[in-house]
Parts: sequence; structure tokens; C-alpha cells
Amino acid sequence: MQEIIRQYGVSDRRVLEAMAGVDRAEFAGEENKSRAYEDTALPIGHDQWISQPYTVARMLELLIFNFQFSIFNSKVLEIGTGSGWQTALLAKLFKRVYSIEIVPELARLAEMRIEKSDLRNVKIKIGDGKEGWKKYAPYEAIICGADAEEVPGAWMEQLAAGGRIVTPVRGVMTRVTKIRNPKNFKTEKFENYVFVPLV
Repeated sequence: MQEIIRQYGVSDRRVLEAMAGVDRAEFAGEENKSRAYEDTALPIGHDQWISQPYTVARMLELLIFNFQFSIFNSKVLEIGTGSGWQTALLAKLFKRVYSIEIVPELARLAEMRIEKSDLRNVKIKIGDGKEGWKKYAPYEAIICGADAEEVPGAWMEQLAAGGRIVTPVRGVMTRVTKIRNPKNFKTEKFENYVFVPLV
């Protein structure tokens, strides 16, 4: 899996080390363990999927490459906990991870997996990710693994000055950076991807 990700062009050492340090098989579910190291998305129930490894690696790289903050001292908000695999990867990269999952069963299962992985810097809550998590804002980074119609205003408000959001928007991977002026945002568009819709 590491070699495939490198072949796609992901080169950030921190991302590669995080992916080497989290076993995808532990988050893929019993029915998918034999396919956990394939570069493909896998179903996790409730019409949700564990994303393709390359896609996750690419999103993480877009989030932290030339990041103006020290990621190891930063907070990240994850929209869509899903299986918990990306959550665990974020926990290897950031000081604190706050993750929101709208499906209660997935949130509880992800929480159990995170605890089993002995990661102590993660908080998960059940709720509507479009509203963000105001209690712990501002966040230096926000990442979403579901396709949004537009970047929700709550995310923009809860983002720290200089911080970044990475999310697919209408199928296009998008990175939004909050410039020092809190009403000024820079938007960059990247490749096209297929994600489940943000609900």
C-alpha cells in the first residue's frame, strides 16, 4: 500500500509515516480485512465507505504541506469519523483531533477502535458535521471525507486565521485557507474524486 501511494506521487514523510503506523485492517471490519491493503474504498455499512488509501493520503498531504503551523501543536476537526481509520491517522499527525459522525453506530465503533489503538488525543461526538464543533474552535485544520455542495459557513467561522479546510466540493477536491484577515479566504481546486454526499 505504501508503494502504491508513493507511485501516485504522495511524498510527505509525515503522511507516509502515519499511514505506516496505523493498520487499516483494524478499521476495515472483519468482512473487509482480507482487502484492507488494497488501494480501494471499502463498505462499512450505513451507506458509508472507508476511503481509498491514496485518496486519504492525498487529502492529508494537501492539509499539511507547507502548513504555517506546527501540526504537532495544532487541533484538527474531522467531519465524518466513519470507520475511524482517517481519525487515527490524524491522531498521529496532530496534537488534538475532534471528530464528528452523524451515524451513531459508526461513531461508537470508531471510538472503540481508537481506544484499542491506544490513541489518547481524540474526541468523537455524534452530530451534524455541517455545524462543526464550536466548543473547541478555532481549529488550525478541518478535513471532510464527504462531498459537500459548498463549504459550510460554520467551518469557515471555526477555522483559525491561517488555517486550512480540505474537502471535496461537488466532486472537486478543494482547499480553503483563511487569510489573516478573518473575512478573506483563498480557494484552490485540485483533482476530481467520488465521495458519498455530506448529509
